[in-house]
Amino acid sequence: MVPGHEHGDQGVPFLTDLPRSPSVLIFGMKQSMVVQGGLLLAQLINATYNVLAQHMLTKDGADPIIFSVYRDLAAAPILHGGAMILDGFRTPHKEDVPRIIVQGFLGVFCNQILFLVGMQMTNANVASIVNLLLPVFAGTLSILLGMDSFRWSSVTGLSMAVAGAVYMKAGGPTSHDNPNFTLGVMIIALGAFTSACYYIIQKGSLVKYPPVTVTAWEYWIGFGFMLLAGLPLVDQPGRWHLSPNAMVALFFSVIFNSVVKYALSTYCNKHVSPIVLTTWATLVPVLTVALSAIFLGTPLQWRYLGAGPIIVGTFLVTKGRVEAEKRKEEQKRRDDLYRKDDEEI
Repeated sequence: MVPGHEHGDQGVPFLTDLPRSPSVLIFGMKQSMVVQGGLLLAQLINATYNVLAQHMLTKDGADPIIFSVYRDLAAAPILHGGAMILDGFRTPHKEDVPRIIVQGFLGVFCNQILFLVGMQMTNANVASIVNLLLPVFAGTLSILLGMDSFRWSSVTGLSMAVAGAVYMKAGGPTSHDNPNFTLGVMIIALGAFTSACYYIIQKGSLVKYPPVTVTAWEYWIGFGFMLLAGLPLVDQPGRWHLSPNAMVALFFSVIFNSVVKYALSTYCNKHVSPIVLTTWATLVPVLTVALSAIFLGTPLQWRYLGAGPIIVGTFLVTKGRVEAEKRKEEQKRRDDLYRKDDEEI
């Protein structure tokens, strides 16, 4: 059982638990625009980064470990500074340190390295398809651990979203000449699994600590693991040189994919269930197509109709969770009313 979730759904706050002031009426009840916007912006950043990583890293032959060392070295102090401003100086309790270390290892080190290595062995299209296992892993684990209850609306919505995303990506370039292609697919799948574990384990820390502070701690831990992985390459100075294209990708990955996206994802993870958080990731292919059409003039194709099931599926998963929370609140009010009547009697 994950700490902070010993009572099933009761340990997972949702959008209805946020302050009412910045909320609007979505899906039939008040929810925070901050969380909704954060979920969408995080996927927009993911879509942009996938394009940059493919065109500016893979083609230039940038080493994924060295690139990630630079990325984490720059991002960790920025996140830490933001945490100091927002939350003040904080340190984790001694009993929480092992969990923070695991989060940094899974969410920062494994997430970055496994995706970049796997994509270099395959391509961006294949990596995006295989990475769709993330919401499947997260949903399955959250149900098995009692963090979320089984709902047909969630299963249906998740299936639609994943199927739509696969349909959109299936017509893209999947041919390969790399003899390590199968290994690359397995590495990306492992990365999706570690990300799912990361979001679930992180829930326990977010019960006690502010999201940005948790993210900063994780990034320092992830940087430590990344630095250890880069030590064998110290005697190869030529590999530490980044091309101009790689520098552009590095700047984007530090500011947006590391600082902004990780902070947003952690904040959203505090307020939504893992299955809702990760199902929104299926929007990445839709946003990638939109960006390509707007900025690169990429022609639209029939396979892009898969965006429909993705949007509907994401709506169903989120709406199902909202309705479940609403029923739980109504039941709690009835129980409180009955308890009050019993006390008066």
